[in-house]
Amino acid sequence: MTKRTLSGLSVRPVKTGLRRLGVALALAVSSTAQAELPNPLTLDYVLSAPLAELPQLSLQQAKMNKLQSQMESQDAQDGLQLDIVGRLAWRDYAEKTEDYHLAALHAKQTIYDFDRNQHKLDALAASRDAENTLYGDTEQQFKLQLMQGYFNVLLADFQYRIDNEGMAVAYVALDKAKDRLELKRISDVDYLQIENDYQKILVKRQRSEMNQLKTRIALANMLGQPKARPDELSFPKLENYAKRNDKDLQLDSLQQQVLEQNTQLNALKQQLQAAQFQLQSQQAGNKPNISFDAWAGKLSSYPEIREGNWNIGLTVDVPLYDGGLTSAKVSEAKADMQAIQAKMRLLEQQLRDEVADLYFQLKMLQAEKKQNQAFGDYADLYLDYSRALYENETATDLGDSMVRLSEANYQQVAWKFKQALLWAKLDYLMGKEMFSAKADVQPSRKQEDSSSEPMQGNQS
Repeated sequence: MTKRTLSGLSVRPVKTGLRRLGVALALAVSSTAQAELPNPLTLDYVLSAPLAELPQLSLQQAKMNKLQSQMESQDAQDGLQLDIVGRLAWRDYAEKTEDYHLAALHAKQTIYDFDRNQHKLDALAASRDAENTLYGDTEQQFKLQLMQGYFNVLLADFQYRIDNEGMAVAYVALDKAKDRLELKRISDVDYLQIENDYQKILVKRQRSEMNQLKTRIALANMLGQPKARPDELSFPKLENYAKRNDKDLQLDSLQQQVLEQNTQLNALKQQLQAAQFQLQSQQAGNKPNISFDAWAGKLSSYPEIREGNWNIGLTVDVPLYDGGLTSAKVSEAKADMQAIQAKMRLLEQQLRDEVADLYFQLKMLQAEKKQNQAFGDYADLYLDYSRALYENETATDLGDSMVRLSEANYQQVAWKFKQALLWAKLDYLMGKEMFSAKADVQPSRKQEDSSSEPMQGNQS
């Protein structure tokens, strides 16, 4: 018997995949197999694929572009403004009607507004930084989804192999029952019970076969290539996660690190800073505004005796009464700050819960590993035992023991994927970059055999 360990798990190529699912499904597969993906597809490729064109990231980029445009527009408020002013008019002067025309160049430059405009600029800059932070967060979230989607395809292939082997065993049992029925050794009721069991297993296998296509469609859609159908997937090497030790993990320390480094929480802090700048800008709404004004041109119909052809000066605009407009805007800015602070407290609560959940799952990994190892050793030994009985024609449950061995293999692979995802999620919550995963040389591929006949035994 070969001893199996999780650290040195050798996974055979999973020769399972998409069998013939009917004319409609076959046409769907053939018509959508146009987009190109590497074959075999690797987790390293999936995690390093360009994501900028994906809708989630495009939306974040659009938000940043909008804020940048608003900053440029706001910055122009304090810049030099030039305009041409024209007027064609008449007025009453000294009890007679006279021309009151105007054609002049006007220049205006704000000198001091008690930082009202600068605070608005700072608010927009902080908002833009927050969106930039959320852009990176969205990217990391999506990589987690891609990792989960990649694992789902591999697990679907493993599950298909289990169900396919189970169907083969049930088919052999049904075939033998048919012979026994013809020899009148079993009743019709017993035979129908065996056939019913076979049909249940057959449906289960067809469901797992459909899941192979479903998971591949989902992964391709996430990659922005909905017409692609990944064929072979290389089994990933996840040593970066396997080498980690949960013994040194402390829940309080983990929660504190996450609260200090979490990307979403940092983005909310930047949004709070933006709200504070916005509040300061609104509070300066009732402060004076000092500007430089210059006029040049035809300022009057009588330049020689009245306005002349130019004038320059400082203008002081002092608000006296605005009907409560400034007060309302200040209250609105304070409400925005309160809302962000509430979101921060709510997110902190959620993060503590998420970290606690990951912490306890990581602590349970070793116990689950021992359980899976025990089941794997049992499956190995039981296969040797069943093979010996089969060779001696004592018993015929060799097929069942092979199914059990495949189930043990599935559990160990699922454990490795769970371990990697738990550590990756913890990295994400801490605002860390996820490790890239180098792919193994052994691929999981779609079943090439298009035969609709059930297998007669396990293929090792």
